[in-house]
Amino acid sequence: MSKKLLNSPENCVDEMLDGLVRAHPGLCLHVNNRVILRKEWACDKNKVALICGGGSGHEPFAGGFVGAGMLNAAVAGSVFASPPTENVLHAIRCLAEGNEVGTLVFIANYTGDCLNFGLAVEKAKSEGLKVGSIVLGEDCALMGQESSVGRRGMCGMAFIFKIAGAMSEEGRSFDEIVDTVNAILQNLATFGVCLSACSLPGSGPLFKVGKDEMELGLGVHGEAGIKRVKMCTAEETVKIMLDAIIKTLKLKSSDDVAVFLNNLGGTSKLEQWVVAGEVHKQLTAHGIVVQRLYAGCIMTSLEMNGVQISILKLHKGNWLKYLDAETKACGWPGSPLSVPPTAVKDSPLSEQPKEEMKLQGPVLSSEGCKILERCLRAASEALISNENRLNELDSACGDGDTGTTLRRMGDGIINHLSKLAVTHPSTLMKQLSSVAEKTMGGTSGALYSLLLTMAGMALESESTGVTVKSWTQAWRASINGTLRYSQAKPGDRSMFDALLPACDAFESHKPITWAQGIKALESAVKAAQEGCEKTRDMKPRVGRACYVDTSYITDVDAGAYGVTVWLKAVFNELKK
Repeated sequence: MSKKLLNSPENCVDEMLDGLVRAHPGLCLHVNNRVILRKEWACDKNKVALICGGGSGHEPFAGGFVGAGMLNAAVAGSVFASPPTENVLHAIRCLAEGNEVGTLVFIANYTGDCLNFGLAVEKAKSEGLKVGSIVLGEDCALMGQESSVGRRGMCGMAFIFKIAGAMSEEGRSFDEIVDTVNAILQNLATFGVCLSACSLPGSGPLFKVGKDEMELGLGVHGEAGIKRVKMCTAEETVKIMLDAIIKTLKLKSSDDVAVFLNNLGGTSKLEQWVVAGEVHKQLTAHGIVVQRLYAGCIMTSLEMNGVQISILKLHKGNWLKYLDAETKACGWPGSPLSVPPTAVKDSPLSEQPKEEMKLQGPVLSSEGCKILERCLRAASEALISNENRLNELDSACGDGDTGTTLRRMGDGIINHLSKLAVTHPSTLMKQLSSVAEKTMGGTSGALYSLLLTMAGMALESESTGVTVKSWTQAWRASINGTLRYSQAKPGDRSMFDALLPACDAFESHKPITWAQGIKALESAVKAAQEGCEKTRDMKPRVGRACYVDTSYITDVDAGAYGVTVWLKAVFNELKK
């Protein structure tokens, strides 16, 4: 286990956020939602509001970039885990209240962030708020590799925060900022290298790098890189990284660029400035004009020893002017936010206690309620008892926590069982979505939350009562709705490789009576198990697993196996 100056791994994120706002009184923290806001924002509603966020452990990203001239709000998740949808939605509501210009949400291109932030944006739109989103990704290490998830979002996102923030301060329109961000993404590339891995609080290193080795093209969540090579000098290392970036951006002599040298958290300042000097010298040797060079901690990976180089090819327009514009974000040296503002009140939309969810949709009979409650308990207990097996399956291609996250959902359902609206399946699905979102977190939490939300919405429209057909339609709607936000497709080695065949098998029986439904469910369980088994030979193309050496993956997908666990438990309960 790595040594860290913490009080407890469980509370480290909340204590970190508390320390941030205590050191910078110009910021405020909505504790229950882990949202950092500018206190000044309440006084300024005629400019485009900017939001970003993601897992913690990357500081100063993203809370350190909240301030005039950059972001207006940031949402923090647990360490290396996307924040839940409700927290993102809270941030959107804070900024969108009374703002007719619009709120723009920047989404780092990671599956969990795309799902949770995407769902929050859609919910905000359904509430009538003017909000849009852009997915940000600029990593060039994986360019050309087969993957459906696109480029990972890395430290280069800070260029976008800075330029978009300056444009907002200038009063530029929502569409102008969106167009500029899309143009920046076409002219931005990042490449990283590390000498040692990071470790999650309370755990050991996520991977090992030999004493005489370094990892090329790594991500910022502890996922290993694309290649491991022998240690090089700073000059040789910078050349490898710049060659990849120059090729990606097609840089040539006389091109103007701005550069970030991102310290991943564990690199000494001595090494940082040695590398910064090499970056400048080598770009200049190519005839490339370095207009700006920034070095420091931009987007860290806990204590990882390494650096990233991010290069923005500058247009002849105002990008450089916007980079030079004043910002009060404390992630930049000498931030004025270190001084408490005077005569400025907090955001008018403060944290309010949650209202009870309204009962909606058709009502179940008393006997139906008892059966549904038993099914929920059976599925939950099955997930709890399979925690270790699911973690074992996930350890080869992820961080080994699938079993733990699904167990947390099982515990959450059982703990809330007496309060769940089993009489109203539509409301129940939405309640279960909330349980999944709050207890699981990360990608799994977002997926199950989306599935349950979409199922609840489908059931809500039923007017003739809950039938086998109702459940069939809800199942299909939940999958279709979730796939709109998830980047997964059949064959990508995910939970959908079990869930989709199961739904197809169930539908193929066209069940009408409950007896027919149980028989159809038996076929669905079998199809899910067969689909799960097929993932053993699939190459992962979504989630963190798609960045991992596939030679380590020899068993079935943990997410798909989880589907078979709860689906079989429900079937066995209904057979009784």
